[in-house]
Amino acid sequence: MTSSRTYGQRCGLALSLDLLGERWTLLIVRELARGPKRFRDLLDGLEGIGTNLLSARLKSLEEAGVVEKVTLPAPAEVPAYDLGPRGRTLEPILEDLALWGFETGEIEAKGLRTRAVWAAMSMRAQMVRSDSNPPDGNYAFEVGDEMFWLMVKDGESKLRDGAPPFEADVSVTMNGQAFFAVASGAAAPVEAGAAVEGDGPLLEELLESFQLPALPSAS
Repeated sequence: MTSSRTYGQRCGLALSLDLLGERWTLLIVRELARGPKRFRDLLDGLEGIGTNLLSARLKSLEEAGVVEKVTLPAPAEVPAYDLGPRGRTLEPILEDLALWGFETGEIEAKGLRTRAVWAAMSMRAQMVRSDSNPPDGNYAFEVGDEMFWLMVKDGESKLRDGAPPFEADVSVTMNGQAFFAVASGAAAPVEAGAAVEGDGPLLEELLESFQLPALPSAS
């Protein structure tokens, strides 16, 4: 099902944009790519969207089979939204767009809101497209009031919000400034003031490829 506005073109790209080209739509998919979210969680992650607009976007995505309603497992057991099978196929496309965005050189523009987990999504996208072989492991990150985890196994990886549902091989706690210093390769975790518990050498090996894309040099 298309949105109320349409390009009216018999073209795969135009048909995709009929659904996904509306403001906020792809960012909703971005948030759900890291696991199911309650409505209020989506509002928190999409500051400025408004409840009515979020409801409308979710309805369109649900009708198109991109998003589905779920119930969070115990102890929460509350209604939430998650990506459906069709929505999951958008993940590599969003990752390519995120990496493409770094090439604009606008990523460090002043006044832009930032979250460590958004950066981590681009770091993972960079990692899976590199020629390196990131080490298998379970990694937990706490950056300020954000928590997320990364699992790498047999060349596959998964990034999700919250505390990990497993015992992490290595846990890292740091503030936002330290995280972005580490993510850009400007400093090692300990040099940036991060607290590392567990297998520190494993984390160092991961960070050889789990990094932000290099920004374009000024001409």
